[in-house]
Order: sequence, then C-alpha cells, then structure tokens
Amino acid sequence: MTAIHSAAHSGRAVAVASVTQLIVVLDGAVLTIALPSLAADLNVPVASLPWVANAYALAVAGSLLLGGRIADLFGAVPCLRFGLGLFALASLGAGLSPTFGWLLFFRVMQGFGAALLSPAGLALLTDSTSPGHDRERAIATWSVTATVGGTVGALVGGTLTQVLDWRWTLLINVAIAPVLLLMTRNIGRRRQVSEERLRRAHFDIPGSFLFLVGISCVTLAVTSSVEIQIRLAGAVVALLALGVFVLVERRSEHPILPLAIVFTKRVGITNGAAILLIAGLSVMGFYTSLYAQIVTGLSPVQTALWLLPSAVAGAVTSKLVPRVITRLGEKSVRTAAPLVAAIALALLAVVALFEPPFYVMVPLIVLEAVGASTAVVVLTAASTRSLPPHRAGLAGGLITTSGQVGSSVGLALITGIAAAAIGGGNTSLTAVNPSALAGQMAIALGLGALITACASYFARRIPLGHAFH
Repeated sequence: MTAIHSAAHSGRAVAVASVTQLIVVLDGAVLTIALPSLAADLNVPVASLPWVANAYALAVAGSLLLGGRIADLFGAVPCLRFGLGLFALASLGAGLSPTFGWLLFFRVMQGFGAALLSPAGLALLTDSTSPGHDRERAIATWSVTATVGGTVGALVGGTLTQVLDWRWTLLINVAIAPVLLLMTRNIGRRRQVSEERLRRAHFDIPGSFLFLVGISCVTLAVTSSVEIQIRLAGAVVALLALGVFVLVERRSEHPILPLAIVFTKRVGITNGAAILLIAGLSVMGFYTSLYAQIVTGLSPVQTALWLLPSAVAGAVTSKLVPRVITRLGEKSVRTAAPLVAAIALALLAVVALFEPPFYVMVPLIVLEAVGASTAVVVLTAASTRSLPPHRAGLAGGLITTSGQVGSSVGLALITGIAAAAIGGGNTSLTAVNPSALAGQMAIALGLGALITACASYFARRIPLGHAFH
C-alpha cells in the first residue's frame, strides 16, 4: 500500500510540475504565432518585436534565483499557487493592454510569476522522485510537456489570432490558471515555517535587484533599435550593477547566487552550455513565424500546422532521451545534440536566401527540434545532479535562469546584427520588404548555428558524476 501510495504521489507531483511548465511555455508559444498581428495592431517595428519576448525573459531571469530560494523555504506547492495567481493577473493585464508600453509592463509581471512557477515545479518533481532512471524519466516527461506546450500553443495561438484576436493568446492563461490551481490540492508535503525561521530567512533582495538591472542593461546595450547613447549608458550601468552584484554576493551570508557553487566546474560549465544553447536557438521561433506569414503569406493557423511536425518530433525525442543516454552514453549525447541543432540552423540559413515555400523548410525545422529537445533534456538532467536534493530550488533556478539570460541577450544581439546587416529593422512589419526579412533570417540563423555549436563544445566538457554529495 505504501509503495502504491508513493507511486501515485510521485505521478501526481510529476503531472503538476509538468502542467506548471506547460503554462509557462504556452505563453511564449502562442505569442510567437501572434507577432505579425500584434505588431500591426500596436504599430511595432520589426527591431522592437524581440522585446515582447525579452521583457518576459528578463523578468524571469532576474528573479528566478529568488523564486528558487522562496520555493526552498516555503515549499513547492505554496510557491506554485502564489506564482500562478500573479501570472494569471498579469496575463489579464497584458491581454487588455492599449499600447506597446503597457504590454511590456505586464509581460514583466508575467515573468515575475513564471519565476516562481518554474523552480517550484522542478523542485516538486525532484523532491518526489528517486535519483537515477526514475528522475530522468520524470525530467523527460517534464520536458515533453514543455514541448507539447509549444505545439498546443502554436495551434491555439494561430487559431485564436485568426478567428478572434491576438489578445486572446494572453487571456487564455486566465482560463488555464484555475485548472492548475485545483491540481495542487492535497499534493506535496506541508512545510511548516516557524516565525523564527521566517525572521531569520534571507532573500537577498539587493542581490536579486542588481542581477535584474545588470542583465536587463546588457540586453539593452545589444539592442540595435535603441539609440547609441542609450546603448552605451546601458553598457555602463550593466558593468556597474553586475560588479556591485558580485561584491554583494561575496559578502552576504546567504547570497541569492552562491558564487562558490556557481564557479565549481560542473555547475559553471553546465549553465554556461545552457546559456549558449538557448542563445543560439532563440532566433528560430521568432524568424520562422515571421517568414511563414510575411514572406510566404501563410495564415496564423497554417503556420501553426506546418510547425506541428517539429513540435511532435521534439516531444517524442525528449521522451526517448533516457534510452538514448543508456545506449550511447551521456557525454556522447550531450555533445551530439547541440551539433545536430546547429547543422539544422546552418542549412536553414542557406535555404532562407532562396525564399522557398515554407514547407521546404519543415524537414530542417524538424531536425532542429530533435537536436534542441535532446540537448535541453540532457543539460537539465546534468543541472539537477550538480547540486544536492535540498538545493533543488537553486538547481532549477540556475538552469532556467541560464536559459532565459541566453534567450533574451541572444535574441536581442542576433536580431540586431541581422537587422543592421540587411536593414529594415525600424520599418513597420506591414511595410517590411519580404526579401529583406528573409535575408535577416539567413544571417540570424547562421549566427545561431555558430553559437549552438559552441554550446556543444562546453557540454562535452561537463564532468560526470555529482558536484556535491
């Protein structure tokens, strides 16, 4: 009976963690398809569109470590519930935003909510499964759900955008939130937090604030659509904020980012590889959606349907990763997966120059999804093994922060370089030259391929075993 109860508890915990990740991923996926409609409605130039994703990603990256600390102190389930409420309210505000500025504000608030959801979900998953094959299967399920979220999000986003309005791609989160809230009932262990423990708890608010300011200003400094004076100021503020952040963390008794842990070989290389991987892959969804709708003239629903095979391939691949690791070895898979994605990106860059129909690109998009999904699973597994179970919240926060930093900085930098090389970055999407957009896509995917290949180099050098015992 105990074993049955334990298995049922573990299954429910994995389901809750996976659905939590689903709602986070779904938000980005639905907006990717809706970008052309959003840009036309709010009159957003091409070069500013990445900020729809970056405002969210930066808020997540800047507060994920704090979210991990909160999850470790109060427990995964309370953290999930609070984050879910904040995420739903911010989604409501974003869906009703009258201007681009208000949309970005509520996207930041969504990011703060997601920063609680992601590490708490991964902490619940890690806490409820045994190390080894069971945990790797659970992580694979968690990753598959994220990929399925991309599939469902693309289809739902395309349908809602075409039938109703792009705003409904955000408002749908308000409907999903109560379902997920009900799923958290009677799951997880209750964690009593005494007044004394709460009084002595250290959340390192200064460290969290400095980190958020630092990475935000880094992203601002590499954004080509911003005036050069503002970019230089952003670079200076970024250096100062991150420099002070390091000093604060070194002197803090309870730092939000324990530098002694981060600079260990396994943790540092694992998260460095994750930053490079997601930075290289970040331009894929952005440009494929724009290319399909602007260059080839597909509708949002048609775009989502053509992207469906890649999402299905990614989901199936993620589920098979534990078996592949058993057969080929973890190091081989970590090395090969980013290379597969890089090769697909490089080939897509060449194909984009000829502006073919979108269906010609679909096989290469599928290949990229297979490599990317595999790489994400193996790096996430490496991250969870790099820290002991009681630091599961920190492990989840670190790997997701790395991904969000890579996504925001990578997308801003690569799209900026592509726009500067081809031109048309400050043009409204309704007036952009399709050939110029295809040229930007070719340059961006080529740069993404190079960065993703670098991720393979570092992934190969992640030491085996555990960093802490």
